[in-house]
Amino acid sequence: MGAERPRHCFCRRLAYTDEPLDNPAGCTSKGWKRVPGQNELCSVVRQGKDIASCWQHGIKCVALAVCVGYTGTVRADLILEMPPTFLEQTASALDGTRANLNAQYQEVARKLDSFFKRPDAPESSTNSTARARLMLKLEDGESPSLSAAFSAKMALPFAEERLHLFVDNIQRGALPGDEDPTLGDDSFQVGMRFWLLQSIRSHLSLEGGVKLHGIPDPFGQVEYKYEQRLDGWVGRFTQDGFCYTKEGLGELSQVDIERPFQNKALFRSTTAANYTQESTGVQFEQTLLTDIPLPGQRRNLILSTSVFAQDNGCFLMEDYRAFVTYRTVFFRPWLILEITPQIEFPRERNYEFTPSIQVGFEIWFGSLPEDN
Repeated sequence: MGAERPRHCFCRRLAYTDEPLDNPAGCTSKGWKRVPGQNELCSVVRQGKDIASCWQHGIKCVALAVCVGYTGTVRADLILEMPPTFLEQTASALDGTRANLNAQYQEVARKLDSFFKRPDAPESSTNSTARARLMLKLEDGESPSLSAAFSAKMALPFAEERLHLFVDNIQRGALPGDEDPTLGDDSFQVGMRFWLLQSIRSHLSLEGGVKLHGIPDPFGQVEYKYEQRLDGWVGRFTQDGFCYTKEGLGELSQVDIERPFQNKALFRSTTAANYTQESTGVQFEQTLLTDIPLPGQRRNLILSTSVFAQDNGCFLMEDYRAFVTYRTVFFRPWLILEITPQIEFPRERNYEFTPSIQVGFEIWFGSLPEDN
């Protein structure tokens, strides 16, 4: 294992032919063939008894090409193949598994989309995507917590891109800074989203589906978005209204103000408030975030500070939070690693200093994040 690999690996045995050069048929019968455009006969001797092995140095002799010129000279070309490393084998296995899952997912989307296809319409490819996110949080004085979020969007081109099918476990109306916006208790939701309005500045969509866990819980949501650009700044207003049959009504209002910079860095201010019939009052969030691209492929550093409050008759500060997230492609282009050290001062701990760290992975199917 510790021996240094040689630059060249020579196989000791060479194969040659005694057949006359003017008898290509006889040579061909022995596995020899004439090289087009050259006055020589060549043979490729596969690994076996005809060539020596060099496994002791970690190099595999795959093939030996032997050429006999018209002057009777012999030229041997050794073809070497390095055995795949553990990382290469792992990468190949991961890519193969993802490719199979992605092919099945896209095939389901195409079959559903074919329902809306006109007889004279040309074939079209879907832009269906799916994302799975797994996060582990280690917090001072608490046991480790694990959260898993997933969302899948099946685009239907033959429905004029106005209709999408979805499967997810994301709670409607969660604040954008919610650390775990999932439904919990192994619930998930299926349904469809229809765009009533799609213009340069405004979007209006209607969503309906069923929350599945025990007795099905139907739900619906209406979302309106309006965007305005001014002197390099981008303002975006989002208003959601939603209703779960069991949990009742709720709403989320959100205002984002963004400023992109020439080096692709981004500053964003987010102000949000939500209310649900199950909550004890109105919840507020104010977040300032800076996304800084780092040298290398798809590497970012995200700096964020947030304050959270609640109004249930009296106004209370719920949490003060600051974190730094390092986000990078890990091993494969569709696998993203996130590391987030964080400090916060939550009211439930009497505003004591509480450090924590989150480590997680994000897996993409279909198009990659930069394609969206």
